[in-house]
Amino acid sequence: MTDHHTYGTSTHTAGELVRLVSGRLGLVFTERDSDDRGVYHLAGRDEFIEEFAPAE
Repeated sequence: MTDHHTYGTSTHTAGELVRLVSGRLGLVFTERDSDDRGVYHLAGRDEFIEEFAPAE
C-alpha cells in the first residue's frame, strides 16, 4: 500500500529543502523535469516538488 505525506513551507524552496534534508537523511536527490509536474527532486521514493498556489 502506498503511503503519501505532504508537507509545505513558505520558508525554503524545493532546492533548499533538498540540500538541508539530503545531508541529514543520507539521501542523494536527482533533479528531474516533467512536462506534467515541472522540476522535481527524486531520491528513491522520496521527492520534493515545488508547487505555487495561484495568486488570488
